[in-house]
Amino acid sequence: MSLQRKLGLSAVLAVVVGDMIGSGIFFTPGELAAVASAEWQVYFFWSLCGVITLCGALTLAELSSLIPKAGVSYHALTEAYGPFAGFMQAWMMVLVSGPGAIAGVAILFGELANQVFGSGSTGLQLIWASVAIIFFAAINLRGAEWGGRTQIVLTSVKVIGLIALIIGGVFIAAPAADVDIALHSASERDGIIGFLRFIGLGVAIVLFTYDGWIDASNIAGEVKDPNRNFPLAMGIGVVLITLIYLLVNFAFLRVMPLEAMRANPTLVAPTVAEAAFGSSGGRALSLLMWISIFGALGGLIMTLPRLFYAAASEYVERAQRSMIGPVFRVIAHLSPGRSVPTGAILFAAAVSIAALLFFGSFSRIVTFFVVPFQFMNILMVSSIFRLRKKLSKADSFRLPGYPVIPAIFILVMMLFLVAALIYNPVDSLIGIVLTLAGAPVYWVLTKADREREQRS
Repeated sequence: MSLQRKLGLSAVLAVVVGDMIGSGIFFTPGELAAVASAEWQVYFFWSLCGVITLCGALTLAELSSLIPKAGVSYHALTEAYGPFAGFMQAWMMVLVSGPGAIAGVAILFGELANQVFGSGSTGLQLIWASVAIIFFAAINLRGAEWGGRTQIVLTSVKVIGLIALIIGGVFIAAPAADVDIALHSASERDGIIGFLRFIGLGVAIVLFTYDGWIDASNIAGEVKDPNRNFPLAMGIGVVLITLIYLLVNFAFLRVMPLEAMRANPTLVAPTVAEAAFGSSGGRALSLLMWISIFGALGGLIMTLPRLFYAAASEYVERAQRSMIGPVFRVIAHLSPGRSVPTGAILFAAAVSIAALLFFGSFSRIVTFFVVPFQFMNILMVSSIFRLRKKLSKADSFRLPGYPVIPAIFILVMMLFLVAALIYNPVDSLIGIVLTLAGAPVYWVLTKADREREQRS
């Protein structure tokens, strides 16, 4: 029994776009205003991060064409660097960054739900977040088609809402008065060092808003005609997101100049919405943000369990005589009727809710797993250099611009990791230590294999 290919291009595209559009686009423009000193720099950073993301997404598209299975990143690392690399990536996703990502998005959803319904209770926020996780777990237990249809609906609402905000900001709201400002960026003040720091700060702020594209690869084992549909969905999805983000920033800057954004970074989107649609615009924006985060959460709960299932299936037999054997059997369970990774979905929901209740805040959840998560992404993209010749088929998708495209992504993300270690060493080390805790588990699981090799 295995996963079935039931997802077409529209469903995969909805997952790509839905996972990427969360709450970041509503808050990041205000944060970027503290770095940029001219409007062209705003468009530069959003375009640059779109190009970086596209480099990674197109590389992942070829990997998914070469290995059209659930959990492509896990299989790519295993094929390129051996089973230990694949296991460590899966360990990190199953117990660190996967549940952390779900819990982090769920907390944001709960916070906005409190705002929409006029409550400030922290306890109620956690309840909203937990209910949202359970809701999407229940939908995905019904089958991949249900999860795909739900993402199509939610992603459509998000895109329509953002287009309405763009139209309101560009054609309805009164433009801001021209203001002469004399600001100088770090690149102008401090030479090459200041320029590199300026680029690093801008990329670090904006790149987070493009996150989510990797998660779509976890459903590659359920995509119809993966050599065509998956590359198209990844390429079109990232380009579409980049265009939407640029238009949103154009609408924001038309109503609020940079100095106004800098003074009120969290009020940029509400100000534009109210300027375009009146007092009801602010309430509508809160609802749109709520739906955006809701859709991003649904995409995570649809995609991440597929990676959990793929990894657990590889080790379920080895783990059957160990203490953690029952856990692997649960995660690797596939429902016979609908070919759904039931165990992985329930496990992801349970561990995510536990992380949600334990940490209780967005910042505590996300800060500790950034370095190991992005390090594994770099390894995943770099695997194309080993796997292109090894697994290439006549009908597989070929990455244009190879090897420059993956090299650009790797270089930029390595610089990003160095910056993260310098500016946030404690939280980064916590994430690294928790990830490395998977090494002794792998040693236990492969002990029997090593003993057989020694006897032979």
